Amino acid sequence: MAIIVGPTLPEPYFERVERVWDHLVERFGIDRYVNPYPHVTLYGLSGTADVAAVEDAVERVAARHSPFTVRADGLGVFPGAHVYVPVAKSPALLDLHRDAAEAIAPLGEAPTDYYEPDGWFPHVGLALSLDADLAGEVVGDLLAREFDRTGGEATAGGWIGWEFTVDNLSITRPPADGGEHELVAHIDL
Repeated sequence: MAIIVGPTLPEPYFERVERVWDHLVERFGIDRYVNPYPHVTLYGLSGTADVAAVEDAVERVAARHSPFTVRADGLGVFPGAHVYVPVAKSPALLDLHRDAAEAIAPLGEAPTDYYEPDGWFPHVGLALSLDADLAGEVVGDLLAREFDRTGGEATAGGWIGWEFTVDNLSITRPPADGGEHELVAHIDL
């Protein structure tokens, strides 16, 4: 997947996810998450899409929406052993996603059906493409940590209960050399 569209997390959650990524690299030796901007993916497109056209579409979508609050709770594992934090679907988030998908889908090919409105599961990615055993170890490690509503960390317990405001849409993509994603645009709602 090349182009990612979605809101980046506000502080303190942005930094919290970065610290979790760094912890997972140090503790398990896994690759750092490829997109260095903690976010909720609304839609993704293959590398053949015209980035300027995507930016224009995202600007139009952002102009039609106002900031709103979402909640993130728990941990999950997608097929392919991708570990994530689930984000609860709210009417405002579903409306933003539907609008973004309708505006962006005609501009290129989505790498997976999971970004289409009927199959979308909002989340914040923590680790990608682990084997099943390692995914279990990662989840166990993260469950031993507690993160409260303000992004603070305690020593043990459950996971998350974050509430944050979605107030932007960002566009990221990997550079031509295939390194970490770079920020193409950050557009306020």
